[in-house]
Amino acid sequence: MIDLLVTELGAALQRDAEPGEVKRHLDGLGAIMENHFAYEERQLLDVLKTLALTDDPRIVLGPL
Repeated sequence: MIDLLVTELGAALQRDAEPGEVKRHLDGLGAIMENHFAYEERQLLDVLKTLALTDDPRIVLGPL
């Protein structure tokens, strides 16, 4: 999905699309990326919750 949106954005830029169209492409790409990163965070947090750390997670894992 991200590849398709980036391709469509590139095509819009190549044909000098109106600023409103470019903004819509960027907004769509931003929304998909935010959703994807939120999913990734949920997946990682579930894994991190299963770790039996003896030290503060911020020390062991660094900033998350």
